[in-house]
Amino acid sequence: MQGLGRKYMAAKKEEEFDLEAALARIEEITARLSSSETSLKDSVKLYQEGMELNRKCQENLEGVEKQLQILNPENDDEF
Repeated sequence: MQGLGRKYMAAKKEEEFDLEAALARIEEITARLSSSETSLKDSVKLYQEGMELNRKCQENLEGVEKQLQILNPENDDEF
């Protein structure tokens, strides 16, 4: 993996999920998937990685939303 991919992998090893690094990696994957130079085999691997990152980002955001609801219960309908 290149630049942003390495940054994501380093963040992945830490306990705390790095949403910004994951989103940057998804952008990198999207760009590579849009390239006609990416092989079918690499495209499938990139797609799988992107879907896994998407799932982890969604889970992370749902966790943040729950934390905000706990911190601010009177505004529960805003989340």
